[in-house]
Formats: sequence, C-alpha cells, structure tokens
Amino acid sequence: MEVNAMDGEYRKRRRRRSGGCLTVILVLLALIAGTVIVVWKLSDDDTFETTFYRMTSDKIQEPVRAVLLADLHNNEFGRANHDLVKEIERLEPDVILMAGDMVNGDDPNITIVTDLCGKLLETAPVYYIFGNNEGTLEYAGNGPQVALDTALWEKGVTVLYNNSISTEIKGNPFEIMGVTSGTDDYEEVAGSAVSDFEKKDGFKVLLTHFPALYYDCLADVDFDLGVAGHFHGGQIRLPDGRGLYHIDEGFFPRYCYGEFSLTHGTLIVSRGLGGHGHLPRINNKPELVVIDITRS
Repeated sequence: MEVNAMDGEYRKRRRRRSGGCLTVILVLLALIAGTVIVVWKLSDDDTFETTFYRMTSDKIQEPVRAVLLADLHNNEFGRANHDLVKEIERLEPDVILMAGDMVNGDDPNITIVTDLCGKLLETAPVYYIFGNNEGTLEYAGNGPQVALDTALWEKGVTVLYNNSISTEIKGNPFEIMGVTSGTDDYEEVAGSAVSDFEKKDGFKVLLTHFPALYYDCLADVDFDLGVAGHFHGGQIRLPDGRGLYHIDEGFFPRYCYGEFSLTHGTLIVSRGLGGHGHLPRINNKPELVVIDITRS
C-alpha cells in the first residue's frame, strides 16, 4: 500500500500539536492546583495567633495586661470556643476589651458570645462596645430584634454606649470609654461625652469599633490607649503587610491593623477573629491582641 508523503508529514505535525496542547493543559492544571493549595494554606481561619504590644505610661504604677477581641462574628475556636478561652486564661489578663462585631447582624443566635463572655469573666472584667452588627441585631427595623445588651449585662459584662466609667485595675486609676457612634453623628451623639472623658486624670482607654473615627473625629482627642477593629486586617494581607480592601474604605484602608501613634495617644487596631460572609482571610490569620502597659 502506498503512503502519501504529505499525509505522513501532516500526521506528524498533528501529533506534535496534540502533545504541545497536552503539555500546556498539564502546566495550567498544575498552576491552578498549586494556587489552590497556596490559597488554602494562607486562608487558615480555624486557628488564631496572638499578637503582643507593649506601651508605657507615667500613670501606671503596677503593670497591667489587657486582652483585645474584635470581629469574632460568631466564630468558634474549638467547641464552645474552648481554645480561645484557654489561651486567654493562660495569658492572665487584668482586663478584657471587646471592640464589637462579635455577633452577626443577620443571626439571632447570641449564645456563642454570651457564653464566651461568661467564661472570660472568670478571668478578668469584660468591657464591650457595639459594632455595626450588634447595632443591626438589636436596633434595625428590618432585622431580628435581640436584647443583646440585656443578656450581656446579666452575665456581668460592662456594655458602654458613648459613655465612660471610672475603675481601678491593680490599683491603677482607669477611665474606660466606649464610642459607638459613626463619623456622621459623632458630634451629636458622642462629642460632649468624649470632651468630659478627656478631662479625667486616670489612664484613659477609648474603645471604638470603627478605625475611621480616628481619622478626624478622635485624631486629636486626649486618650492614652485607643482600640478598634472592623477592617478585618484588610481581608487579604499583601506580602508587604498592607491590608488589601474593605468595603467601607476601598483599597488599602488606613489604620487597617497594627499600632499607630496619634496626637495624644496610641491606637491599636485588631485584625479580628472571624469574618462575615464567604470571603477567605488570605495571609491574614485571625488575631487575639495582648497589650502590656507598664510604667515609663
């Protein structure tokens, strides 16, 4: 049987093309698989890390350790948050600060947070401010109406609403204030209370949920330690440490997480312990914050 030379050459070219296409497909599949593995490794939302900060003040005689929790969003680390509770017990804080969004505004289940607070109160007093999700849960006209503040007070938690309290921690006078207003209604709702807070003499701790309040409303306020959350560390943390995005601020939100020196005080922003929705936290492990305050 005669074989046409041109037909033979054509078949060879087809085989070469087929082999080349298969190689490209295999390379693409390998890249996709590698990307999936890397993203999976970098988006570990089931464990948390502990970040330590240290600050000094002439107002402090005996060292005080504060633990900051924010943006839990009904997340659990171990059954009934066993792992989180055990870590906080191990850290032996003198005060526990909760900077809001510990619940989800569309989920009326508050037992995760109230049970957590009940356990933590065995270690240290808990001071709690509402974030936007607590506000939605308790006050929004079109959402579930849940008396979260009442449940927290019954547990023994101090809930702050644009007000401050005076207390002592290890013999040190402390003034602790919670600002739950937004930037739009700050002057109307919180302005005068913050002015009164500034005049006090103890070590002044200012809790807010929204870091944006520190851009202007609170930028020049006289406080010692300010804390906030809300931005979830930018959800995706870039290799250079910047947080990528938050819906309120867009790309590279300011005061995304970490420590910042303001006019009169130090601001520490938590990356948070959870997330609301299905977006993974990439290169941005959930965070428990510890702040050690000592004498200068």
